[in-house]
Amino acid sequence: MTTVIVANDLVGFGKVALTSSLLPIMSACQTEVLPLPTVLLSSHTGEFDNIYVRYLTVDMQGFCGQWKRLDFRVDGLVGGYFKSEEELGLVSQCLTKKRFLFLLDPIMGDNGRLYQGFDRDYVEAMKDFCQQADVIIPNLTEAALLTGSPYLEEGSYDMTTIENLLRNLSRLGPRKVILTGISFETEKIGLAYFDKETNQVIYRMRKRYQSHFYGSGDLLTAILSAGYFHNLDFLKVCDLALDFLNKVLLFTLSSGRPLKYGLCYEPLYRLFI
Repeated sequence: MTTVIVANDLVGFGKVALTSSLLPIMSACQTEVLPLPTVLLSSHTGEFDNIYVRYLTVDMQGFCGQWKRLDFRVDGLVGGYFKSEEELGLVSQCLTKKRFLFLLDPIMGDNGRLYQGFDRDYVEAMKDFCQQADVIIPNLTEAALLTGSPYLEEGSYDMTTIENLLRNLSRLGPRKVILTGISFETEKIGLAYFDKETNQVIYRMRKRYQSHFYGSGDLLTAILSAGYFHNLDFLKVCDLALDFLNKVLLFTLSSGRPLKYGLCYEPLYRLFI
């Protein structure tokens, strides 16, 4: 069993982020998770009002302070949502202190816009943070921000454009880049994978559903991370992640629950056991 620190936001309702997606899915993939919460929210921020938010920078300092003094083995770290450059700095110190594999989902924005509360200074800090990562998993918005290039609207790009973007992302430092939310045709969506060592770009596509599923990116990151830290064939892990996600999306739609309540993945855990 591998042991991995996961730094991400902690959300009570809506089944996204740390406790509601990354922790249970990675645990089902035989990965021991040490949560490092960055922000506390009563629910995710889509389609909900009156959300309680507490920033946990001081708490992260306490976590990291104790963990530096403890003698325990860690195989890797997964990074997701951070509130500030200060939080990025805290995790950077952990990485410098004890070098281990680092997979980063550089959560900053979507649909061509930065998330509320982030600015260009944060983008620059995230660029520096990516230099420490072995793998990064940005969406098209985050890829544009990290490379200082225009946001690629759907229908405005081809494979050559995506491949140039992947190589530019790899110049930030990571050995592998997975670009999510790629679509070349209306009925399909998926990811593009670039390995700096082989200089190859490989695409993986699945059926597209005309709904927004909260937490789908977290689920994808959870399976990709678990597979990577178990040193499995990464392309096979990409296929597994997309196939499982497809089953979860179908099951969620068939459940009839409001989609803002989150993905219904619990009945499908058996696929990992």
